[in-house]
Amino acid sequence: MAVTHSTAFRDAVADLVDSTLSTTAKLVFRLSGNVGTPGTAVATLSFANPAFGASSSGVITADTITSDTNATGNASPVATATLQTGAGTVVVHCAVAASASDINLSGGLTVGAGDTVACSSLTYTAMP
Repeated sequence: MAVTHSTAFRDAVADLVDSTLSTTAKLVFRLSGNVGTPGTAVATLSFANPAFGASSSGVITADTITSDTNATGNASPVATATLQTGAGTVVVHCAVAASASDINLSGGLTVGAGDTVACSSLTYTAMP
């Protein structure tokens, strides 16, 4: 039997992610890394305040995400992303690929210096 959580608990977890990100949340695309050592950042996008709406069935949906119009750029493909506070505390770490990943980049995984990187929508789902 798989471990499951009530909807109320999943909502609490998702809302905690949102409140922990605070008022200056960032979505940072990175070359590699993990939650403890997130890796080299190549593009940083800022969330509106609040970053997400209220949880529904354990899912929060991002409000406006401001594009990075002057990305640092990279020679290697983007492989991970973090949701973090404005002070740099990583709250969520996830995989990035062209498709079938936590975050899918449609314009390719290599970001040129000075490129614009945008995110049209983003949701976070607390595991059932």
